[in-house]
Amino acid sequence: MTMILNNDCVADEIYASIKRAVLCQKYKIGDTIEVQNLAAEFGVSSHIAGQALQLLCQRGLLNQLTDDMYDVKETHSKEFYYSGRFQIMFLNMEYIIQRLKETHIPIVKSPLIIHVEAMKVGVQNRDYATYIDACEGFYLELCKQANMSILGKSLRTINEQLTAFDDIFGKKFLLTSSICTVEAVELIMAALEERDYDEAIHVVQQLYHYYISLLVD
Repeated sequence: MTMILNNDCVADEIYASIKRAVLCQKYKIGDTIEVQNLAAEFGVSSHIAGQALQLLCQRGLLNQLTDDMYDVKETHSKEFYYSGRFQIMFLNMEYIIQRLKETHIPIVKSPLIIHVEAMKVGVQNRDYATYIDACEGFYLELCKQANMSILGKSLRTINEQLTAFDDIFGKKFLLTSSICTVEAVELIMAALEERDYDEAIHVVQQLYHYYISLLVD
């Protein structure tokens, strides 16, 4: 019995996989990708692998060096631009949690809950300004409790940049992710209250990957 593969679907799957790797910076700027190696990795023909790499060139993530060699380009595409900023924000969150762990600082839950409840109100009313203010408030309060208030500046900068684009990478993007973000924040707060710092970091990492998945869909 012969299985007939849809070449377009296979190429799309490879495209999505490589795009995700580029956005998550598993491939660095200047790293090369060879058609033959990619074909062998996915068990497909060189033609199908080449189709996927051509798509990535069209999206501005790769340069074509030769007929069968590509490299990761420095790009200013919104997807790449924002993936880097999300990475900074979530790495900061992990850093804050690690600081809480190292200093044995117990969190003060009541001011954090105020911001979480405000986030929920913003989500329920599809009120972007309220939601963003509450997200910032939670993050800044956590920074304050960890004696790392300087990290709050990075979140304000990221949100200002996102707000400047009223499209999927701006307001709509953050509102699309808002329900999962609220759920994650509640889990993070519960883990910190129990001083289960590894679980708190795990939730932060899951939320980061969710944000990236929205970018690469």
